[in-house]
Amino acid sequence: MRFSSVSLIILFFSIEIYCHSLEFIREDVAFTIQDSFFYVDGIYYICNVSDKPVNNMLYYPFPEDSLYGEVDSVLIYNLIDSIPEEIIKRKTTGFFFNVSLEPFRVGKYRIFYKQKLYGNKAEYILTTVKYWRKPLQIANFQLGTSNNIEIDSLSYKPDSSYVGQNKRKYFWYRSNFMPDRNFIILFDRK
Repeated sequence: MRFSSVSLIILFFSIEIYCHSLEFIREDVAFTIQDSFFYVDGIYYICNVSDKPVNNMLYYPFPEDSLYGEVDSVLIYNLIDSIPEEIIKRKTTGFFFNVSLEPFRVGKYRIFYKQKLYGNKAEYILTTVKYWRKPLQIANFQLGTSNNIEIDSLSYKPDSSYVGQNKRKYFWYRSNFMPDRNFIILFDRK
């Protein structure tokens, strides 16, 4: 818990220093629950709204709970420049990476990780959006599971869903989105 609080304070000060220059404007995230793992694969849009280049380190947090194992397979890729990004510093609660943007440009970063699940709960951190002091212009989420996973509860009601022969998918679309809670999934295995 102490590490999580320290990480959020670091995140807050990092954003506070550059909040007049950078805006977190959109995220498109696909979640998958499969074989006792929670997979997160997201594309994050960050905009430099100033007339000066920005080179800033940002913090990407992971959820903590006794039901979650350590995060592994972390990858970050700059989609605009088509290059992998270096993780500057990694902790069990998240990692730091660098964002370099020219004036009035939007950066697109793909971030992927997987986390071991020791119980029937998965979580994605959303509430840190408030540290940017602006809602996301657009947020798209989708959750995919195999048919042997039964969803008991979702912290946000899906806009639509699909049930196929071997899989289920749930979809969310939000605009002007300021989350008041994390994305939490409670489920059972058949």
